[in-house]
Amino acid sequence: MTVSVMAHYVDRQPYVGARPFRPQESGQFFGRSEAVAELADRWRRHRLSVLTGPPGSGKTSLLHARLVPDAALRATAVLPVGRPFGPPPPALAALPEHNPYTLALLCSWAPATPPNHLAGLSLYEFLRRDASPGRPSPLFVAIDQVEKVFERHARLDPHRAGFLAQLREAIAELPDLHLLLSVRERHLADLEGALRAAGPATGPRSDPGAALGALEPYVLGPLTTADAVEAVERPVQGSGRWYADGAAEEIVSAVATGRDAVDPVLLQAVCSRLWAALPSDVTAITVQDVHAHPGVERALREFCGQAIADVAAEHDLSTLRLASWLQRTFTAQPGQGNDAAESAAREGLPAAVLASLQDRYVLAAGPTYQLHHELLTGPLLSVDIADLRPGGTGPGWRLSAAESALFRGDLAAAEHNAGAVLGDAGEEDLTLLARARSRMGDIAHLRGDPQRAASAYRAAAALYETLQDNGAVARLLAATGRSLLEQGLDVEAVETLRSAVDRLPADLALQTELGRTLWQVGHGRAGVTVLTEVLSADAHAPEALRTRGEMLADLGQPEGALRDLDRVRPHLRPEGRAARALSLLGTGDAHGAEEEAEAALAAGPGNGPALLYTARLRALGGHPAAAADLAQRSLAATAPALTRRGRAEAVQLVEDPSASA
Repeated sequence: MTVSVMAHYVDRQPYVGARPFRPQESGQFFGRSEAVAELADRWRRHRLSVLTGPPGSGKTSLLHARLVPDAALRATAVLPVGRPFGPPPPALAALPEHNPYTLALLCSWAPATPPNHLAGLSLYEFLRRDASPGRPSPLFVAIDQVEKVFERHARLDPHRAGFLAQLREAIAELPDLHLLLSVRERHLADLEGALRAAGPATGPRSDPGAALGALEPYVLGPLTTADAVEAVERPVQGSGRWYADGAAEEIVSAVATGRDAVDPVLLQAVCSRLWAALPSDVTAITVQDVHAHPGVERALREFCGQAIADVAAEHDLSTLRLASWLQRTFTAQPGQGNDAAESAAREGLPAAVLASLQDRYVLAAGPTYQLHHELLTGPLLSVDIADLRPGGTGPGWRLSAAESALFRGDLAAAEHNAGAVLGDAGEEDLTLLARARSRMGDIAHLRGDPQRAASAYRAAAALYETLQDNGAVARLLAATGRSLLEQGLDVEAVETLRSAVDRLPADLALQTELGRTLWQVGHGRAGVTVLTEVLSADAHAPEALRTRGEMLADLGQPEGALRDLDRVRPHLRPEGRAARALSLLGTGDAHGAEEEAEAALAAGPGNGPALLYTARLRALGGHPAAAADLAQRSLAATAPALTRRGRAEAVQLVEDPSASA
């Protein structure tokens, strides 16, 4: 074979590097046959299985590259690997109240479904609707990186308990569901406690305890030496290269983390850099090549340098400053970072920086932060300027960083990276520019600045108009309309929502938002008419039922309200429960109303609409002082805040509680 012909084959990179494997890379995934067989058997036999292990052990790769694709090849009913985190859907202002963890998971299961069709659904509602009559049974579902649910972020913390309650409900209510949860060892106890917590076993068909009784997590540890050699040698087959005797074993021994234990991340980091550095005329990879191209120590040094540069770029930090801090903190006493969090705070480094370094396998979190492995001590200490080269800082990379920061609520980092896209992307990158402009609208929306949000959404819509993406334009118009509503521009808001519906007349989610908006500007009966048309097209649409039920309660039609709200009762948000309490009082069930009102306030102590409905209930029940107090609390509530019309009603109740009686 000539060099030119051979080079055509060796250009293919057989190693994925330090990131997880993707489904299309299953042909490169080796070394885990025993784990795959054992997990597949557990998943098949048990309704609930748990996969755990330390960071970087390969849990995500195993799910994506082997376990789920193998199940799909067997014609089993299996959803794509789910994740309870990820880029938030665009045009956030257009979405109804929702749980971010739930919506992220549903979007990963149904990537082709518009997010506004998924927002507001519970896990049970989605999985039940997915259970079509012709679908094979059971349904196999895997959720990866569940540890993200237990990480602390101000924007996400209020939604954790609700997401876990939905998880328990799905286990309890769907007997044909076979669920596999993957979680890092550090949060295994958190997951087990959450699954066994007293939760909403709302259905008669199944006891969650029965599914949890035999819970024995499968621990995915390091690769064995033999499996690591297979992971090195097998991916290069058919490439025009091969490993000479002893070469693969030399790599494995260099990144061994113990007796018969090899770290998969470090192994991939070294192999990918070796492959990229080999001269094109090399066919047999020898021990000498392993040490020369570029060498294990240098490969790990480059791995550390790239991770540092990526994190610094993501968080708008000085790369040299971050590298210097890491070297001071983690190499003076190898493997130790006992005061890393405090040291980072003194250095002015956000906590999110430590999390990003953990996600890139430089650090590992436990009771304290430490290096991912002591093997990185020398390479980290020797990192110099030449090694501090980011893996990617182009507009696409920046946009991904912005979306990751947006999900966890780090709006400063999100704005920095989205702004960089707007500054760096060329006019030929219209899609990136449109997405970045839309994200600027989302950032303004989350900051409570509807004027800037509307401006950014309009600019994004204009770019998508050029791209002839009618669906994106419609959803951005809906987000613009909701932002206009927050500014008190009622007429313009309704007109903009109508324009969105006109573009996608069959989109029931957009019609639901139009109905909600009509109600919130004082045209409740018109809103009910719109929602009735939605329900005539889909009688089981949960968000439409919740919204129309709340409208009817507000309009003083308790019987109709209860018909709608009772159909979705297990999945009512706090404001829905409070609206149901108001309706129960309207039908003469004072005891039931009181119980439901207390439950609504317990579930949403900072929920403005729930507090206002309960204030109205107290006023109608002859308790003006309690009504005024609740109305006052509703004015200060932020999760969610009252609409402008709701605020006017609350002020009236504060001033004259008897007016609602």
